[in-house]
Amino acid sequence: MQLMGWSLPVRASHSDKKRPFAIKLSGLLLLFLVSQNANATDLQTALTNLSNVIVPMTAMLLVISFCAGIFMIMGAIMQMKKFGMVSQTQHGELGGPLMKMLVGTVLIYLPTSTDTMMSSIFNTSAELFGTGRVNYQNLGVGSTVLGYISADGLSTQWAALANTLVLYIQFLGFLSFIKGWFIMSHSAGQGAQAGSFAKALTHIIGGIIAINFVGVAKIISNTINGTG
Repeated sequence: MQLMGWSLPVRASHSDKKRPFAIKLSGLLLLFLVSQNANATDLQTALTNLSNVIVPMTAMLLVISFCAGIFMIMGAIMQMKKFGMVSQTQHGELGGPLMKMLVGTVLIYLPTSTDTMMSSIFNTSAELFGTGRVNYQNLGVGSTVLGYISADGLSTQWAALANTLVLYIQFLGFLSFIKGWFIMSHSAGQGAQAGSFAKALTHIIGGIIAINFVGVAKIISNTINGTG
């Protein structure tokens, strides 16, 4: 600030110190999007380029979840072994290891767990991993949510953009589904946080809804419009 011709130093706030990092991060993301295609001058092309990594990232999450599930089960077995060496076990102590074993099993068989839970909730035969590989299109595409799409160029662009946006929603739903199970692993036993079980269920069910976004949109449309 300036006062009567003199410049006085102003102490930077905590939020100001974070701005350079945020600016650099945004710049790196923008550089990544542009580097994917030199002609990526519109948002649709940039989103499409970034969506190409969603399927590999989903496969990577499956590997991480598998490893985490093994470690959870091993840790739960070690905890139960310690309980067996102690003459008395307090009430509720076994809940933690048992919950970790359950969550670890779900994470190891995450493809089957995801498809089974989605089939149980929505009574649908569509599967995300049913073909042995990650295929979000099995659950529907965003263009079907828009209804009838004509053959003109503008409608085709809107359809492609809707497909990309729905793909992001499905991927974020899968992330939420996995996060919910990790929260669930800390919802029982000693040191369990209050409300963690409800929070875990919110992430799990919300993630399943987001994964089956197209199906949920059709259910809502049929309910409102009274169609079968």
